[in-house]
Amino acid sequence: MKRHLFMLGLLFAVPAFAGSTTPQDASQGARRPPPFERKSPVQVLIDHRQDLALTDAQASSLEKIQAALDVKNAPVKQSLEALRPSAPPDRNPQGTPSAQDRGRHEQARGLFEQLRANDMAAYQEAEQVLTDAQKAQARTLLEAERRAHGPGHGGRGGPPRGE
Repeated sequence: MKRHLFMLGLLFAVPAFAGSTTPQDASQGARRPPPFERKSPVQVLIDHRQDLALTDAQASSLEKIQAALDVKNAPVKQSLEALRPSAPPDRNPQGTPSAQDRGRHEQARGLFEQLRANDMAAYQEAEQVLTDAQKAQARTLLEAERRAHGPGHGGRGGPPRGE
């Protein structure tokens, strides 16, 4: 019986805790940063310019690729930002998302796929600028970056598979 009361208490405490904001957050309208603000693979290469021993010409090429990617992704990111709810999604009594929330989720999924495809195309273009040794080192850097920041778009958190 105590266990059931404890679980019931947790059930009511978690939503109340999750919905609470600090006075500072409420006054400044602070929101979590959107999940699509993660660095692109090309930006990671630029940030590790010294580690990769990039020449000035290589760095310049990568910066141009990144600038083109930023221009290409800007409208997609604006669309994603417009889809972000200002409050947690409404749930019906059964705890399932509303039709509007499901539609917004599907729309966002397509936009995230577009961002991922744009990032991959830009990275493939960036790899053409690198030497074979730099490519191997770049892949190692990107894998370390991925592990350090958790799952990609749409991830649910938690440890990587196999751990």
